[in-house]
Amino acid sequence: MRSLLLFAVIMLAGCVQQEAPVVACSALTQGCTLEPDKLFAQTDSVPTPLKPFSLTVVAPSAQEVQVELHMQGMEMGLNRYRLIRQANGEWRATITLPVCVTGRRDWLMVIEVDGVQRALAFQTG
Repeated sequence: MRSLLLFAVIMLAGCVQQEAPVVACSALTQGCTLEPDKLFAQTDSVPTPLKPFSLTVVAPSAQEVQVELHMQGMEMGLNRYRLIRQANGEWRATITLPVCVTGRRDWLMVIEVDGVQRALAFQTG
């Protein structure tokens, strides 16, 4: 039994996706660019818990764009959004962040474009 458990842990460790490199974004309303492919993300207002905001990601050649939001070391529930392609090649979604009961304002936005993840660290208002 013990060897079976060890085998399962080793197999699962191999399946864990590598963490995306994190880029600090001090002003999401002005937009932030992620290298190396110049992916651009911008919000229409300062992200604030329980207040919907629009997120735009510029990735014209993408087939699928998704965003997941979480806090480092704190479970915030499932916050995953599928962005919708616009006619101009931009991708958009309306997002609502949950409230952190401890008052933390630091968030991580993981943007997944065609299976490749990039991450933006940002603060809420």
